[in-house]
Amino acid sequence: MPGVPTSRGCDACRQQKKKCDQLKPLCSRCARLHIPCIGSGQRRYKFLGHTTAPNQRLPSSSSKQPPTSKDVQPSPPLTATPPKMQLLLTSIPTALPSNKTTLDATRFVSALQVTDVRFDLRIYGPFFVELPRRLGRNSALDASVRALSVSFPAVQTHRYTTDMYKAYGEALGCLRAALGDAATAGSVETLCAVYLIVICQSWIGRGGDFFPSHGEAIAHMLNAAAATKNTDWQDEFAAEVTNTLLVIVLLESFSNHRINLNPILWASDSQSIARPSREPYLTNSPTGTDDVECLRIPVLASISSYVRDVGGNMAGIRSTYYGPLQRDLARMKFLLSDPVACRDTPRHVHARRQTRYGTVLLLWLMANWALSVYDRDDTANTATTVGDVDAGRGADLENEASYLVDEIIHLAEGASVYRPLAASAMPGFLMAARTMLIMKHHSGEDDETRRGRMNRLVKVEELLVLYRGDFPAAAAGK
Repeated sequence: MPGVPTSRGCDACRQQKKKCDQLKPLCSRCARLHIPCIGSGQRRYKFLGHTTAPNQRLPSSSSKQPPTSKDVQPSPPLTATPPKMQLLLTSIPTALPSNKTTLDATRFVSALQVTDVRFDLRIYGPFFVELPRRLGRNSALDASVRALSVSFPAVQTHRYTTDMYKAYGEALGCLRAALGDAATAGSVETLCAVYLIVICQSWIGRGGDFFPSHGEAIAHMLNAAAATKNTDWQDEFAAEVTNTLLVIVLLESFSNHRINLNPILWASDSQSIARPSREPYLTNSPTGTDDVECLRIPVLASISSYVRDVGGNMAGIRSTYYGPLQRDLARMKFLLSDPVACRDTPRHVHARRQTRYGTVLLLWLMANWALSVYDRDDTANTATTVGDVDAGRGADLENEASYLVDEIIHLAEGASVYRPLAASAMPGFLMAARTMLIMKHHSGEDDETRRGRMNRLVKVEELLVLYRGDFPAAAAGK
């Protein structure tokens, strides 16, 4: 039976039978009580089961006119065996014919239809909605989609079955076969399969398991695609996959210097395979409201090259630190703190803004560390103003580092309502804050500074325990 619409109030107000004002992203009651607000303003449906029993009585027909003699048909003669037509009409219909590809597409589409931002697969990239149309072309992609769909319930239940690990093992086998075949090794479907397997292993992996990084392999495949100029990489789907993976690999290249990407990947000419797509992951939105300059792929690639060779790029780090990073931090902080901007913001947009803001904080924290270690004479330029941060708080790099760590802690606390998927980037930001707090220890710090640093470190560790519970594979510190 079709769903019956119910209230639009949040879960907390509905549970306490309180009237909800349905504000987004937090209703007034949840904001006042400082509790998670889930489902505010969302339409829900109550699905009523409807079954027909074999001997179910028909509705009364007392209100109808009695049948006439013309309407009465003679009864068929009784026979020992009912007519064959009667057996066909009363038998249970069989299932519609289908194959494995159809079943994989149906299962994956069912997972995509989850509208709760906490379990929305589209947080991993806008191209996920196109994956069902790509099934049947590449065995590695088919197997990885199957593994992702079978493992998806574990994100919510944390219950792991043999079917999940079996599907994951079959996906790995198909991926090895695809990488060993020259016809499929360089296809965008194979690259997408690698990404899906990485996501799957983060869901069902255990803390003690060893999962090697696939960033180097993804970078190699992207470089090969840029060098061969394959026409299969010129459609919108390939551009969306490329944009998503470029951001992820560039961020990993900050700590993994074995990752080297070909600059033609983000070139401005027509040969680039990272053309603007419908909704680039983590990069600029089509409306321009969330335009983040330092998250544009060419700028992000420049920051990566600066960090990989800090001593020879101090001028570039300094100009980025006091230029696009400062402007982007102020813009994103305003979008997340302004009551008018937050009131009418959909939940998935608010969660994505938090991820962008955390990425900017991560980049600025890394640049702060580089300046504090390699540019000790840089004291004249450290008086900055970030949003509502006065010049006194930003008077030196030490205070700015403490401010950035506090912002990451505050961001992780607010993003906990979007766990697990929409807040899956928070452990990486918390790990960066933890590393900075440990590295800031030195013998000359006074007692007040040491207490403040230790209090922040304890808070970061508590949040890491909270977030690592969503993805056990992250418990190893990956």
